[in-house]
Amino acid sequence: MFIEKYNELTNLEKDNFKRILSLILSKTFIVNRIYDKKQDTFRSNSDYRFIDRNIELFREYMEIAGFRLIKDSNYEVIYIENEYGYNKKKLDKNTTIFLYGLRLKFDEEREKLRLNTDTIVTVSDIIKTLIDVGAYTKKPSDIEIKTALSNLISFNIIQKIDGILEKPETKIMILPSILFVITNEKITALSQSIHRLEEIEEENEIEEMGEE
Repeated sequence: MFIEKYNELTNLEKDNFKRILSLILSKTFIVNRIYDKKQDTFRSNSDYRFIDRNIELFREYMEIAGFRLIKDSNYEVIYIENEYGYNKKKLDKNTTIFLYGLRLKFDEEREKLRLNTDTIVTVSDIIKTLIDVGAYTKKPSDIEIKTALSNLISFNIIQKIDGILEKPETKIMILPSILFVITNEKITALSQSIHRLEEIEEENEIEEMGEE
């Protein structure tokens, strides 16, 4: 039973349980490997390890609240899903486009088969990818860049390594949680939508040229 297991925790562990519970309900995703800005290095996430050690306790609590707690050992991602489809945040169009570009970059970096598993890109890399695939015809405004990336940081989908979000040279770490936000099926659908948007824009250009 949940209460029995919870009472077996030390006071410090109980405080940790409450804090991390609030964290995952807020962010949805907890990943194991993160960048430590203070130490300027990559390390294992103690919050992830705490959930992993007490995963049945977290699962029992989440089940009471109507959530499923899921752990992917391959990518070391722990996340929650609501059984009733509640607590979903609808991303705006601009954030969705950035999410698409980040997933493309994530896949591109994985295909290089580097020994380093950390997927680090710059804001400039993301913008270039989005322009190349036709999602944008020119660089988005600074506020659009900042808003989109801030939204994705808040859900542990990306992590800022350094710099100011809207600056081209700023480094971003794409977390493996992105795979569970934008699946292969979703990326295919987004790609088709963007290509269709390109076709519509080209048709409008032809019609406008014909009216001259």
